[in-house]
Amino acid sequence: LLEGDTMIPLIDEPCWTPHRKILTPAQTQLPWLCSFGIQTSEKAEKPLAPHVHPDCMEIVFLLKGFQLYETAGHLFRLTGYDIFVTRTGEPHSSCNFPEHISDLIWFQIRLSALSQTFRSPKASELARALHGLPRIFRGNAALESQLREAFFCLASPDPITLLMGQELFAGCLYRLILLSRDLKPLQADQISESIVYIHEHIDEPISLESAAESCGLSLSRFKAKFKEETGITPRAFINYVKIARSKQLLQEGFSVTQVSDMLSFDTPNYFATLFKKYTGKTPSQYRSDPSQDSDLV
Repeated sequence: LLEGDTMIPLIDEPCWTPHRKILTPAQTQLPWLCSFGIQTSEKAEKPLAPHVHPDCMEIVFLLKGFQLYETAGHLFRLTGYDIFVTRTGEPHSSCNFPEHISDLIWFQIRLSALSQTFRSPKASELARALHGLPRIFRGNAALESQLREAFFCLASPDPITLLMGQELFAGCLYRLILLSRDLKPLQADQISESIVYIHEHIDEPISLESAAESCGLSLSRFKAKFKEETGITPRAFINYVKIARSKQLLQEGFSVTQVSDMLSFDTPNYFATLFKKYTGKTPSQYRSDPSQDSDLV
């Protein structure tokens, strides 16, 4: 993060919607588990602003899709089944990149409280192991299944089911630590490289050939792998990143024609057609009243 960025202390609030569910200690009755969430994103979300979780470490398990996170001066690119660890009190953000279409599970743990409340004589050892987790490593289907079961048990009002959820979540922590020890050489993250390329050249006409070349893949392999890892085609991704950027420019006061030129659309009419397809509004309608907008796309 750049020096001088404003750090926002972020504490997740309870939430239960079709696409985002968050449990807090009031539900889980685990005072050291500050939040536990499951999210499915069907649209690109606004960039994650620089923030910290007070006295908590955060673990994000990306199930599907991709995400870009920055912390400690480094940009980390996550694809399906990657696990990303943010240290206690460590500032992090998405480095002005939108939060992309993805499925993920995350939780925040207060290590200082874990050793006092965890039902195990080895609590301090567990806390040390969690503190020493590598920055990024691979999860698996067994961990996903156990985390999901633990989540919905912890959400239950039934005392026995709740106790089961507490035990299942404890098992998830042990499984997580064991997985972190199996660090294998990471293959080149080709699709993430192409995603960065698209963001960096979003004001230019971007051909699929140039995007494929940026990550060293043939065009046919690039299109197939991009759809496999992200769930959408590369052209659809390029379009919604352009529309996301166009929203920002319209809010800054640029005209529809200016935005069309700045983002290298063929014509203002084509830009307007694509904008309405992705947002349900014309650029002029959006420019007149962007206040109802909650998503980038």
